[in-house]
Amino acid sequence: MLTKTALIAAAIATLALGSAAQAKDKPAGDALPPAVILNQMVADGHDLRALDREKDRYLATVRAPSGQLATFAVNARTGELLPESAHLDGASTPEVGADAVKAMLAAAEQGHWNLSELEWKKDGYVVEARDDSGAKAHFQVDPATGTVTKASHR
Repeated sequence: MLTKTALIAAAIATLALGSAAQAKDKPAGDALPPAVILNQMVADGHDLRALDREKDRYLATVRAPSGQLATFAVNARTGELLPESAHLDGASTPEVGADAVKAMLAAAEQGHWNLSELEWKKDGYVVEARDDSGAKAHFQVDPATGTVTKASHR
């Protein structure tokens, strides 16, 4: 029997694969959902720490093997890395047990599927997402367990 988390992960993966396959056919200005970019970055082996939307691109911040943070620009319509050089931050972050997908799943388990922002803070991930009615909420996710430790609804 599949667990609730496994079902949610399968649903998100299915949506992400369908969206990614149609990315090339999308009209200009029609951006991929953040969940698609998040899944793509994690599937490519990146330790994603933040994902922010900026006009026609996403800024994906990843933890390099050295522990330093690097920020890449990703085309919001196609999901492809943009030819801009990556920005390397002098700060470093610790290794954690939970990854970005687990943080997103923690918000989805609270009924908030529409991810709009993911950010690594000193205590773990902060996920901003909306529920089916469009209500926005912020979730703090414990990096060791991948569970929501604090939720604020707006």
